Amino acid sequence: MKTYKVHTKWIGYSEYTVKAESKDEAEELCMEGSFDTEKYTNDGLSWGGDEEQVVKTEEIVEKS
Repeated sequence: MKTYKVHTKWIGYSEYTVKAESKDEAEELCMEGSFDTEKYTNDGLSWGGDEEQVVKTEEIVEKS
């Protein structure tokens, strides 16, 4: 299982950290709301909205 950071945009911006098998799955989990809310950051505005879109997804590689 890999870890991905999914960046989204709406009125503000958000970043979600999710565990998934692929980049596509990470984005899908994020858009479904299936992520760990303790690893959610935004720009100080309220939760993302209906118009939220994925902007960028990147794999997080842990250093040994």
